[in-house]
Amino acid sequence: MNGYFTRGFFISLVVSFLFLVGFLLVVSYRTYVTASLEEANQTYNYIEQQRASATLQSILINNLMVSLPLLIPMVGLIPFLYVWYNTGTVIGLLSLAYQIPPTIYVLELTVLAFPEFLSYTFLFAENLYVSYLALTGSSPKQRIVKHSWKSIIIYIFLLALSAGLEAAMIG
Repeated sequence: MNGYFTRGFFISLVVSFLFLVGFLLVVSYRTYVTASLEEANQTYNYIEQQRASATLQSILINNLMVSLPLLIPMVGLIPFLYVWYNTGTVIGLLSLAYQIPPTIYVLELTVLAFPEFLSYTFLFAENLYVSYLALTGSSPKQRIVKHSWKSIIIYIFLLALSAGLEAAMIG
């Protein structure tokens, strides 16, 4: 992986992971303190219905579909962050329904769903790094041609692993 894990990309990975977890913490907490218990229970019931029919394939396809926009530098961040915001909202509602502080819920999810978080982190970081290279005029094409595919392979592997783990946990 010569040249893949550059200092800039490593920083992008760390910043991406911290941002994604921090974003979930902020959004879930805001939802937790502003939502009604009725809304939380409705969300809980809906999620339970969804879990009953979830399969490894449906989980993998859903996770791929929500994160594929990240393949488009800069622009792909917008739809992904919209989905991530909705994820934080659902976490906040489930925290309220379970009567668990959202910080605990998010941190437990970060551990239990670590491969999924890491897969999103790799693709998010690649997007940020290529965007940074483009904005600074530092040869983003070279990064895309020589190294971005490695992030995509890692992302797909981790996402498939996480879908299998999630299917096993809910099944």
